[in-house]
Amino acid sequence: MFLAINGSAFPIRNEFRLPKLRGQKGLRQSKSRLQEQPDSPDRSSKCLTKPCTLLKYQVPGSMILIARSMKFSKDQFTHRQREKQEVIPEILDGYKYSLGQGNNHELVQRIMDGRTEWHLCKESNSMSINFRWQQTNRGYKYDRLIANSQYKQCVNHFEQHFEISNKQYLFRNLSQLCENSKQNVFDFVPVTFVLDFNDESIDSQFTQFIKFFDKFAPKDKKVEQLPKKLQEFKKKLKIQSTPQLDKKLHPIPQKIPKCQEGDQYLWLLKPTFLNRGRGIHVVNDIEVIIQLISELQFGSAEDLEEQKKKNAIKANSFVIQKYIEHPFLINNRKFDIRVWVLVTMDMNCYFFKEGYIRTSSENFTTDNVQNQFIHLTNNAIQKYSDKYGEFEDGNQLSFDDFQNYLNEQGFKVDFYGTHVTKMKQLVWSSLQSVKRKLNLQQRRYCMEIFGYDFIIDDDFKTWLIEVNTNPCIEESSSILQQLLPRMLDDAFKLTIDTIFPPKYQDDEPSDSKYPVKKYPNNENLWEPLGCLESPKQQTKANLMQQQQILYQQMYYQNQQQQLQQQMQQQYQQSNSQHHNQLPYYLQPLTPQSTSQFQSI
Repeated sequence: MFLAINGSAFPIRNEFRLPKLRGQKGLRQSKSRLQEQPDSPDRSSKCLTKPCTLLKYQVPGSMILIARSMKFSKDQFTHRQREKQEVIPEILDGYKYSLGQGNNHELVQRIMDGRTEWHLCKESNSMSINFRWQQTNRGYKYDRLIANSQYKQCVNHFEQHFEISNKQYLFRNLSQLCENSKQNVFDFVPVTFVLDFNDESIDSQFTQFIKFFDKFAPKDKKVEQLPKKLQEFKKKLKIQSTPQLDKKLHPIPQKIPKCQEGDQYLWLLKPTFLNRGRGIHVVNDIEVIIQLISELQFGSAEDLEEQKKKNAIKANSFVIQKYIEHPFLINNRKFDIRVWVLVTMDMNCYFFKEGYIRTSSENFTTDNVQNQFIHLTNNAIQKYSDKYGEFEDGNQLSFDDFQNYLNEQGFKVDFYGTHVTKMKQLVWSSLQSVKRKLNLQQRRYCMEIFGYDFIIDDDFKTWLIEVNTNPCIEESSSILQQLLPRMLDDAFKLTIDTIFPPKYQDDEPSDSKYPVKKYPNNENLWEPLGCLESPKQQTKANLMQQQQILYQQMYYQNQQQQLQQQMQQQYQQSNSQHHNQLPYYLQPLTPQSTSQFQSI
């Protein structure tokens, strides 16, 4: 390459390189053109007189080229310095959090803004965010969660939360737990069948359900010509007949429990990945079940574009669960119970001391399966009823209100002592069933609040219905306006406040700003249930405990030996002739006598 200065040309070595710039295309091509050496002086003069193109700029001379390259290098250095100056304040000036839209995210913002060191970050993809909250874990990159001495990041969902929040996986895990402990899963879960059309054993699953349905169905609900109908159903659902696989199917009960029996023979059809009552149907006819599965899986006969506009639900796996036809009623209306459960980043499990009762708007009957306001108590459904809020504020009651109702009706039932205790046991069993799966990769830092739903039958027996990963936090009643802020604030005290401790004394945890009746403000309302330790954590803990015990034993032995030697020396120095043997306190120590040295 030649450069011309004051009309003279002299060679410059090819080692001269331009600085690399971000986002500047064509740099290599321009550089390669400049490095072309002319074959003759005439060609070199043409090269020098012809304007040189670099990065879409017209360069009249080589000195301008060098100056411009130096300017680019200076700009690049300035840009990098500016980036550092922008990142450092974000890390030092408090903490950042981001919020996903929906499900009353404004409440979470209100709770977070009460912590003066936390600031809302509108850029959801910013790497400076310390805590993320959204309805689902869609978009969470768990393998990129930052956890080092200078910077930490926390999210509000576990990576494998579907192991407990998905109805299909919940039932499978509970079944496996009960099988290992020799219990019957149908003692606390209604009769359940799973139809997973992505599973190679769908043929066996479907056949198992159809045969059970026909076996216990009333005469008017039985399947006529069962073998022929079974083949027709499989053809309609595009189930290919396969030989019996070795894969073990879910257990089935020997009979239907009394509370689930009824003349209407009702069943619940649920897509496995939805919550808030979406896609749930109450059915009592096998033909209707097949038709609904077909529509949910393949779509109805309507135009596909119309379905897209309607945002139609699509599903490939279903849970078919026996309906509890004899539930306990409140003023002749059906209800269920919602409680909250917290799992922290250390796999500690907590049960919130207060929940609420969700009531329906219509009197209960099994004769009408089309009216969802009779059968489904989710607030997302009940709020569209004309009678919503007519009987209770937001169709909701507190636990104390329910206990008062039981007392007024003459039922000698301790709701807190009996049913809440039973719910805690069922919650702990469900968490035990996923303790090796919920945080399989041991990601730090994750936490999650689950919503558990229970139903009480007319014999006052508690049944686990489902677990939700995105429990409703809409303040739709005076009860929830009181409970939800305290529930979230106390949950954050056990999670993000421990990960990101306040840097100033003014921000240290104090009495709660969200009072709840009959509870002191300085009490955290999350009651501990236990810790779900992963296998590696459990092994490490055991080793540390064993080492600690070993060190204590060695310490006590050394202390005992030194004390015994000292006392023997003192005894030998004494001139007492009345004792021909060592006194009792110089006798060899036994395990029973070591307790006196525990205070050393």
